[in-house]
Amino acid sequence: MKKSTKQHCPFCGELAYHHQIKPVTLHYKKQAITIDQPGFWCDACQEGVIGGDDRKATQKALQTQRAEIDGLLTPDQIKRIREKLKLTQHKAALLFGGGINAFSRYERGETPLPKSLHQLLILLDKHPTLAAELSHAKFKHAGHA
Repeated sequence: MKKSTKQHCPFCGELAYHHQIKPVTLHYKKQAITIDQPGFWCDACQEGVIGGDDRKATQKALQTQRAEIDGLLTPDQIKRIREKLKLTQHKAALLFGGGINAFSRYERGETPLPKSLHQLLILLDKHPTLAAELSHAKFKHAGHA
């Protein structure tokens, strides 16, 4: 593993700033969430900068923990149920709403699942044959039958 070159910290000026993974504790609804956050961190002052790719690397883990606190489906559970129902992300978005890329965003942890969709997916997970009825009714009324 190649160690990153240390640079001068933009916060304190010390030659101690480099890309690394650091445990970061955040608070959500009065509960602590700790994630291993990649970013550019200073060993001297402990300040850091988290760029787009580093933020994307942890958004699914963070959303998973938030969903568990909220009692909602996690991104992996959403994907498991969608696949169980034999729906593509595109078809799930057409069937349940939320926009063309909704399920992609839910499964990547970019967007939390609405409570109503959470409840519907829980029911469909227990009774998957109902998904075919929903699909038939949706596309029949839309003129796609």
